[in-house]
Amino acid sequence: MNDHQWLMNSQALNALRKLRKRIQAEFGLSLRFSDFDFEVQLARLKHQTKDKDSLKLIDELEILRGSPFLTGKEPPERLYRGQKILQEEVTKDIYEMIYGEELAQHDGRAAYTPAQKIYRGQPILR
Repeated sequence: MNDHQWLMNSQALNALRKLRKRIQAEFGLSLRFSDFDFEVQLARLKHQTKDKDSLKLIDELEILRGSPFLTGKEPPERLYRGQKILQEEVTKDIYEMIYGEELAQHDGRAAYTPAQKIYRGQPILR
């Protein structure tokens, strides 16, 4: 993203100054606000840093920017007819998500109970 208008906020500049010092101390890397890949560097550093304060500052900057920092290697967003596709959990079966505890009743796992014979609306005793 070449639009750096979000940097014109004083709160963003203060957070960037603090973050720049922390990154310099942790990685020995000097961040420059005018670099072309400035936001890509922040996205990579977000996953590499172990410092909690640096993570908080990067999260604050993402909020001020209005979108997360991307490295460009993320998989493209899945769309169907222009709408986002919901990501399902891989571990859960779709039927477990629908029926929950009642799954045993719907897939044949329930204990078999023989049908009761009825004659003229009354159960037949055996």
